[in-house]
Amino acid sequence: MRLFSLALACILLFNSHVLAAQSTSPMRVVFPYIPLMAETSDHGIFIEMFDEIATRSGKEVSIDILPVKRAMQDFNNGEYDALGAYPSLAEIPVSLASVPFYRRENLIFYRTTVFGLGNVDKLSDLDGTRVGLSAYQYPAYILDRKELSLERVPSDTFLLRMIANDRLDAAIIERFSGHYVRNILGLENAISVTDDPVTTENVLTLFKADLDGIENRKAFNKSIYEMLCDGTLGKLYGRESLLPDQMIIERELPKSAIIEDCNPTAAFTDD
Repeated sequence: MRLFSLALACILLFNSHVLAAQSTSPMRVVFPYIPLMAETSDHGIFIEMFDEIATRSGKEVSIDILPVKRAMQDFNNGEYDALGAYPSLAEIPVSLASVPFYRRENLIFYRTTVFGLGNVDKLSDLDGTRVGLSAYQYPAYILDRKELSLERVPSDTFLLRMIANDRLDAAIIERFSGHYVRNILGLENAISVTDDPVTTENVLTLFKADLDGIENRKAFNKSIYEMLCDGTLGKLYGRESLLPDQMIIERELPKSAIIEDCNPTAAFTDD
């Protein structure tokens, strides 16, 4: 009996150490490099968002930034607990997808001397021209258009430089990062941009499909919803059209978590 009690005590002690190790280990998140949004492990709008999620949820978060393909590969190989940003219209790998936290607007950036200022409004206006895409995921609506001569390049910076150097006629780039890079390169006069997006899609975080992933996803969804409702996301993004859909998020939450006075546009309302 004493041996049994001793063995049971050892097992309980071992389990308590395992649980303690699990609870103190940080959630490892990998982001693909995204200009302005995720540039380094401590700089970018999405990085600020995850810092706030860590504060609200009480979870320690460790963030790495890698090239797009490497980030996807390492997440799929199980080296990270979460892939920080992934578009909803692309094929989603085996994982646990979060609620949307951002609305990605893909704009057309085009060489003004080729098309003329304001003469590009929609994807079909690019038919028969050289159009660049970066290494990020794009929806089938763009990829399947046979009339476009599509070329993949490593980054948004490469895309805009190729347009300026007459190696591309246009490119399709996410709103924030595209404008940010164009301004840094000083190409505002050489490259024009459409006002309206050619495609719009939600951006999600993908979590590893295991027990920890279930808990991490739950904590993430709760924090994102709170940040949407109290205006924190609005302040981060600075543009109402980029906010995720409140109803989509609430469908994923228990009724007890619904905030009655949720006001996503609080940051855009004059006092």
